[in-house]
Amino acid sequence: MRGPQPQAPPWAQQAYVPSGPPLATWGRRAGGALIDAALLLPFYLVAGVGGGLSQESGFFVTAFGLLVTAVGWFGFIGFAVWNHVLKQGRTGYTIGKGVVGIKLIRKAPDSSTGSATVGVPVALLRQVLHVLDGFCLIGYLWPLWDDKRQTFADKIVGTLVVVEPRP
Repeated sequence: MRGPQPQAPPWAQQAYVPSGPPLATWGRRAGGALIDAALLLPFYLVAGVGGGLSQESGFFVTAFGLLVTAVGWFGFIGFAVWNHVLKQGRTGYTIGKGVVGIKLIRKAPDSSTGSATVGVPVALLRQVLHVLDGFCLIGYLWPLWDDKRQTFADKIVGTLVVVEPRP
């Protein structure tokens, strides 16, 4: 006759098992982020050239340099907001995420599945909270060992990144 089966202690956590699409690997997430960063590089270079021109002597060259710098930075910020907040909030994809076939979804509070889009406000908050991930880069590395493969920003706003190629 067998005795009672041992019970798991109440503090033991169950492993997360997603019921929807598979979670994106850290490599895919990093690949998408690198593509998105590369798309910002031309704006940064324009701002840098303008900054160099603004250091030259002569009123018109300095004024032109300041104008070019402003165009570069406004383009940088505008494109970043469009790609990471508006586009990602409405579709779940940035350009980089679309290329590598991953999507940002909002994890439903009552299940392990997510919805199709996170919305612009959540995407904006997630981008602002990525500042936390930047401390010593630990938050960006966290998905390597996290059972849900989330950064700190993902945990706070309740988002997941899943493998879902763009239609």
